[in-house]
Amino acid sequence: MAPASAGATQLRPLAKKVHLSIQIQYLGFQLKPRGRDYAYRVLNSKAEAREFTFTIPNQAFLDKQIPYQDAAALCYNKLEKELLTETAEAPLRRHSTITDQELDAYREKYRPARKRG
Repeated sequence: MAPASAGATQLRPLAKKVHLSIQIQYLGFQLKPRGRDYAYRVLNSKAEAREFTFTIPNQAFLDKQIPYQDAAALCYNKLEKELLTETAEAPLRRHSTITDQELDAYREKYRPARKRG
């Protein structure tokens, strides 16, 4: 998958309660008819690298549910959170679509409405 975004790939360590050497690598995004696909590679010293894709529907951007510049961070945060709860019996899906509820939660946490006073 060729990234549509420019810039250097960043590796950020993922801390778990049990110390594991896990890193999440942002691979970029691709424009698709249904929305933007954000791709990540998870590197783990104890397992093969895995790739995950998160889709944010075009309508979410058009309705200003999330600004373009926040989309990769939202997907990264979701992947990081899900990796913390992943088990061998319940591995993560390789592709998922960001829901309206996830968009709302992200917006409330990182872009709260400004109070007028």
